[in-house]
Amino acid sequence: MFARCIWLSQPVCALRVLAVALGLLVLFAPARASAYPWMIRHGYSACMPCHTDPSGSGPLTPYGRVIGDSKLSMELGPESDAAPGFMFGLLKTPDWLQFGGDIRGAILRTKVAGSPEQRRSILMRADLSATITTKHFVASATGGYAHEGALGAAVTRSDRDNFVSREHWLGYTTGEDSTFMLRVGRMNLPYGIRSVEHNLWARTLTRTNINDQQQFGAALAFSSGALRGEVMAIFGSFQLRPDVYRERGYSAYVEAAVGTGLALGASSLVTHRTLDPSALSETWRQAHGVHVRYATPWQPLVLLSEWDYALVSSKEQFRRKGFVGYAQADIEAAQGVHFLVTGEAHNVGVQGPPPSWGLWLSYNWFLLRQTDLRIDGIYQSLGSDFGRVSSYTLLLQGHMYL
Repeated sequence: MFARCIWLSQPVCALRVLAVALGLLVLFAPARASAYPWMIRHGYSACMPCHTDPSGSGPLTPYGRVIGDSKLSMELGPESDAAPGFMFGLLKTPDWLQFGGDIRGAILRTKVAGSPEQRRSILMRADLSATITTKHFVASATGGYAHEGALGAAVTRSDRDNFVSREHWLGYTTGEDSTFMLRVGRMNLPYGIRSVEHNLWARTLTRTNINDQQQFGAALAFSSGALRGEVMAIFGSFQLRPDVYRERGYSAYVEAAVGTGLALGASSLVTHRTLDPSALSETWRQAHGVHVRYATPWQPLVLLSEWDYALVSSKEQFRRKGFVGYAQADIEAAQGVHFLVTGEAHNVGVQGPPPSWGLWLSYNWFLLRQTDLRIDGIYQSLGSDFGRVSSYTLLLQGHMYL
């Protein structure tokens, strides 16, 4: 369920104050840039021109900053003369060096039927990034602070207050056209639709979110004409110890653009662990699925959907398997003002448990340059052999991207 992603425990008072301040600060400050698959409405079916990661999300390229300023935020007056770049261009860097910063705060309320309401203020992300780009080589790394959670990306070994590094990799491109990029390091897994809703069941049950489930490996990405994709050999998360806990295998996707407004894709993932830390046994994991992104003839509306088959097979234990997916409608009522409706469902479990389903109603407001405030109301009906349980979540997020 949704709350699993954010580790429900009481925060310290200082964290409450900081996260509330971030939620208010977002009204007056720059915000996070991330993976927005609905950018297909503007003719951007591929991610490589705007993001350092060829499959989307994470640090922006200089071109991506320009597009973000011109296509994401509301048009409140004459176009700004401010130069795109780190700290709104206040800190000048050479063309080969790009800095970034990412702060994300949230205020959360969750009510599960039969349990007391949980209220939390969360510092979800506080990262800095640096990217070096030459004609053929790209090096990118992020590092930051996590008061709690994000243990999959933690470099230090405490239960909380860790230094985290979600991504750090070195890449080689074929040159000006960047048709191919070969990368080695810790990266997001190439799978499905890469989006900011990392707590959708499609992301949590396939373990392919962009929060802390990156892996070390070698990946080859390509983008040529209407076709793009990436395949990654997974070496495991070296931030997880001992070695027997690490997954090894592959993850891949391919997507084809059909015209300027339709993209169809397929994904596949297979991994193996000598010892799964949850099942305490040897485990194989698989996920295979399809996805679609469609910019409808009515320009404000973009439809997204992904459906996957997920299987977790632990030695001498029952298999957990089933289907998981979602469909989402994004309506941009005016530039920078988004209304989203998302329906999700899954029946992943042992011996086919009753399906669970959820409904998200979301509002995403890009008020100023690189600024957004997001509100999600989430209802989930969780199926089990012992009956259904309802969960209600209200989430307010404020993002700041430097």
